[in-house]
Formats: sequence, structure tokens, C-alpha cells
Amino acid sequence: MNDQTMEVEQNQACTELLQLVIDGQATQKQQQELKQHLEECENCREEYLLSKSITESIKNHIKPNQSPNGLANTIQSKILETASLK
Repeated sequence: MNDQTMEVEQNQACTELLQLVIDGQATQKQQQELKQHLEECENCREEYLLSKSITESIKNHIKPNQSPNGLANTIQSKILETASLK
């Protein structure tokens, strides 16, 4: 494997980890791993800050959707019903 291929794979892995952290889906270990990486990598640090800023801006400008009472329960029931038929 050449250096360029390794760099592309490392960037892709970092981007995936970055998204997990921003989306709140990263484990504690993954969060720590990204934190350590960001201390050393300016490009990833800038990408993280930009992505975090965009995500927070979107969250602040979107009004929560008010769905009718019981809609979520109805959908979940239908999904379970359909899954049990298979």
C-alpha cells in the first residue's frame, strides 16, 4: 500500500469518526480517539469545527415537528406487526 492510499484511508476513517461524534453516536473511546487526533491534525480540526457549527446552526433554525399524539406508537406497532409476519 502506498503513502497516498494510506492517507486517503486515514482521512476517510477520520471523517467517519468525526460524523459519529457530531451526531452523538460515538462511544467514549471513539470520542477520546477523535479528541487526540484533532490535537495533532489541523485539517481534521477545521473540518470538525465547520461540521459542528453547521449542525448546531441547523438545529437552532429548525422547528421541531409536532406529530399527532400516538403516531409514533402506531408506526412502531405496524413495524413490529409487519416484522412478525416474515
